[in-house]
Amino acid sequence: MELVNEGNGYSIEVLKPVAAQSRFEKYVEFFKPGKTPTDPATRTTISKAQAEVYLNSEECRKLLPKMNGILRCSLLVEKDGQLRSLGNGYDEETGYFVDGAQTPAEVGLDQAVEFLTGLLDEFDFLTPGDRSRAIASMLTPALKLSKLIKGPVPVDVAEANASQSGKTYRQKMVAALYNQNIAVVTKKSGGVGSMEETFSDHLVKSRTFIQFDNVRGKLDSQFLESFFTADNGFPARTAYQSQIMVDPGQFIIFISSNGFEAPRDLTNRASIIRIKKREGHQFRQQDGKDDLQMTFELQFVWYGAVLTVIKEWHRRGKPRTNDMRHDMREWCQTLDWIVQNIFHAAPLMDDHEEAKERAANPNLTFLRTLAIAVSEDHQFGQSLTATQLVNFCIEKELEIPGLSEDKQADVDAGRKQMGTIMGRLFGAKSEVKVEGFMVTKGEEIAHTDQGNPQTLKRYTFGLVPKPAPPNPATIPAQPVSAPIPAHQVETAKPNIPRSP
Repeated sequence: MELVNEGNGYSIEVLKPVAAQSRFEKYVEFFKPGKTPTDPATRTTISKAQAEVYLNSEECRKLLPKMNGILRCSLLVEKDGQLRSLGNGYDEETGYFVDGAQTPAEVGLDQAVEFLTGLLDEFDFLTPGDRSRAIASMLTPALKLSKLIKGPVPVDVAEANASQSGKTYRQKMVAALYNQNIAVVTKKSGGVGSMEETFSDHLVKSRTFIQFDNVRGKLDSQFLESFFTADNGFPARTAYQSQIMVDPGQFIIFISSNGFEAPRDLTNRASIIRIKKREGHQFRQQDGKDDLQMTFELQFVWYGAVLTVIKEWHRRGKPRTNDMRHDMREWCQTLDWIVQNIFHAAPLMDDHEEAKERAANPNLTFLRTLAIAVSEDHQFGQSLTATQLVNFCIEKELEIPGLSEDKQADVDAGRKQMGTIMGRLFGAKSEVKVEGFMVTKGEEIAHTDQGNPQTLKRYTFGLVPKPAPPNPATIPAQPVSAPIPAHQVETAKPNIPRSP
C-alpha cells in the first residue's frame, strides 16, 4: 500500500501492479542482461506481471514498514512504564503515521474534567449510567489506540427516543476530539456499494472512526460479527483488489439508531448510550459556530484535556474496578474507575443491562420504535386497536417483526402478528414499560358485523410518570443551624464554559 495525499490529509490505498511499475523506478533501476556474457546489461522496465510478483513476494511483506493506521493527532505510547508522545510522521515502533497533529495544550485536571463534561451539557441522557458511558466514549480511542487498553473495546451505540436528538452529533464530536471526521456507512443489502463493501473500503483506507449511521431494523451481519470477534487480523478488500489483513483494534466503530436491534453477540460487544430529545432545543452556538465546529477549531485544547485525564489515571498506577458487568472486562473496569474517581460520575455499567436486553429482544425494540412513532404523530394518550396500529405501521413504514416482507402491507396478517407480539409482551400484565415509555392494555366488548360479541384489546402509549414529589408534611424537621457569616459564603461557581 502507499500513502496518498488527498489535499486535506493522507489516506492509504492498495498499490496496484500497474502503478507499482513506475513507483519502483523511483528507488531502483532495472536492467536486463546482454545477449552474450560479454555484452553489457541495458536499462529496462518491468512488466505489470513482474510488478505483481514483487508485490506478492515474501520479501515485500517482511521488509517493508508496517502501517497500522493514520492519525490526525499526537498519540501517547508507553515504554518502560513511561508515557511518551508521538509527533507528526511515521513511527516504526507503533506503525502509525501521524499527519497534521498540533501540540496538545497543557490543561489542569479540574479544568480538563470541566471541559469534557461541558461538551455533554447539550444532551439529555436517559440515566446517569448513559452519561458515564458518554464520558467513556470520549476517552476510549486514546486508551485503545495507544494500547493502554490491550483488549477489545465495545461498539459505541448512540440511541435516541426521537430523530434530531443529537445521537449522531455526539459521535461526531468524539471523532473531532481526535481531529478526525467520521467515515459513514449506511445500511444496504449486499452487492456493489453494500454496507459490507463500504465498511471494508473504509478499513483498507485506514479510516479510524467509522459510523453505521441511522440504522433501522435489525443489524444482523456475519461480516460485522466476524470483524468484532477477530483477535488479530481481519480480511478486508476494496473493489477489484485482493484482500489485505487489517487489525480490528485500530478502529473505533460507532452505530447510531432510534431503535438499535442486534443479535445477542453484538449487544454483548456494545456500549449503548441513550439520549432523550429536548423539545425545541437548538444546539448552542458561540460566535456563529456550534460545539462541533469549536471542537475542531480548538482541538489541541480539547485533546489536551483528554490526555490530562489519561496521564492522571496512568500516574495513579492504571487502577481498575472489579465490575464484571461487560464482556470486555479490561475496557469496562478501566473506564469504570476513571468515570467514578476522576469525573465523580455514576458507575459505568449502571442501567446497561436493561438497554442490552431490550436491544436483543425484537418485540421490545419494536414496541419502543412504535412508541417513538406514536409520540411524533401526537397520539399519546389515545386508545388504539391492533388494526389501527398495523395501519399506522404501514403508513410510517415500520417493519413488524415476524412478518415476511411481502406481508408487511397485509392488514389482516399484520393484525394477527400484532396480537401475537402484544400477547408475548404483556402476558397477564396490563402495562409494559420500555426505556421511558409506558404502554397500557385495556379491553372492551364490541360486536362483529354479524352481531356476535368480541373482545377488543386497546393500547395506550405514553411516558412513564415521574415520581410524585415528597409530601412536606412527611419530611422530618431539621435542626436550625446558625447563619453563615457573609464573609465565609463561597462565591457561586461559574457555568461550565462553552469552549476552552
